[in-house]
Amino acid sequence: MLKYQFLFFLIFFYFVIFRGNIFFAEEISAGIAEYSGREIRKHWNTEIPLDQSAIKQSGIRRLESKHLILYTDLAVSKQVDELPKLFDQLIPLLCNYFELNPQNYETFQVEGFLIDDFEKFKTCGAVRQVPNLRNGYALRCRMWIRNQDSNYYRRHLLLHEGVHVFMGYAFGHWGPPWYREGTAELLGTHCLENESLTLNYFPKSRYELPGWGRIDLVRGDLAKNRLRTIKDIFELESEDYDENTSYGWSWAFAVFCENHPCYRTAFRRIAWNLNGVPSDIAERFRALLLKTVQSEQPEWNTQEITNHLDHDWLDFITNLDYDYDFERTRINYNKNAQPISTPETQFLIQADKGWQSSGIRLERGKTYCVAASGRFQLAEKPKIWYSEPNGITLRYYRGTPIGTLLATLIPDQEEHFLAKEGTAGIGFSIPQKIGLGKTWTADISGELFFRINDFPSELSDNIGNITVKITMP
Repeated sequence: MLKYQFLFFLIFFYFVIFRGNIFFAEEISAGIAEYSGREIRKHWNTEIPLDQSAIKQSGIRRLESKHLILYTDLAVSKQVDELPKLFDQLIPLLCNYFELNPQNYETFQVEGFLIDDFEKFKTCGAVRQVPNLRNGYALRCRMWIRNQDSNYYRRHLLLHEGVHVFMGYAFGHWGPPWYREGTAELLGTHCLENESLTLNYFPKSRYELPGWGRIDLVRGDLAKNRLRTIKDIFELESEDYDENTSYGWSWAFAVFCENHPCYRTAFRRIAWNLNGVPSDIAERFRALLLKTVQSEQPEWNTQEITNHLDHDWLDFITNLDYDYDFERTRINYNKNAQPISTPETQFLIQADKGWQSSGIRLERGKTYCVAASGRFQLAEKPKIWYSEPNGITLRYYRGTPIGTLLATLIPDQEEHFLAKEGTAGIGFSIPQKIGLGKTWTADISGELFFRINDFPSELSDNIGNITVKITMP
């Protein structure tokens, strides 16, 4: 009997530690993930030692700190010579993000190569492991970085590749392209103020992070009608990252998950669940997401959570902008939305929030009269701007005056097949313009949402409400 119990334990241990494709977050902890990483590191190839004499003769300097030995042919400068100290700040921040014990990484050290003249490094044998160095490359505990014109973007690449080597060392895996690049972009996007490093930074303007441009890359794709669904992002291959646009989309998905309370934990827990087949990581993420959301919001079923994820992503990505207000733009769903049961229904829509559920379901084929009234504040600087539901024509967002009352229907699951792609008033990306009022015959059945048209970065100074009345003629 003991023999069979021991055999069962070995099988269980094998799947949890080395396969990881049948268990999820509750069974896998940071400690188990790190154990797996240590086992994988035992089988790493031994690095070929660098020829220090040849490196020196090539005019390459060596800078060293606790966690980084940096070789560079760049001239002495404060921006370059302080990079090792910056990297030392990165490691405890990554330990905190992945919930790892920093004492386990006291001796962790990376060899980095910051390259201006590639031939110098080639002559001394320092780039023999690099297949093609466009911007950055990482392998085990070494990383190679092309010099950049922007001090910010040079640091960004150092941190990005640093995330790769750290994750490989800690967990033994990086995961599929969408996750490994999304996480490296998320944590590599940073703020350095008074020599203090902040990771996972969301820029306030396009001028703040010179050379970065991830938001502009995504918006450029959207302008060409190249919107990527979550499924599209999961299907990105390594070769897709020959273009920076894929880094932009992977960052966008990572920052979307990181800043939404329903999706943050599941996204972070992917790091603990990287063993097994990389192509399975997307399904593991969905399984982790369902478990974490249902543990906090048991009233939502599996299909509803999946639908919310897709709707939330579409709304975020079509409105992506600098200084995006994640808190105020979060969509307010209503599990108990019901058809209108009285001659007139009235409710308030807040001016400082994104899409808000009316608590009402419109029914396909029925006609409704929507009327709106009220006066609210849209801005306070340089002076206070007031608006009514028909908006202010002095300024536009997405082709519509700011302050205009918008509405949209989110189809019931059974009606999704009836929702024609691109139909105005169906889905968050193409809403109906309501203004002061509109007569609306519903093409589908679904939950009715409203919001004030405004920039996603400028909701915080809005004050007031709109009163909405709905009647059936």
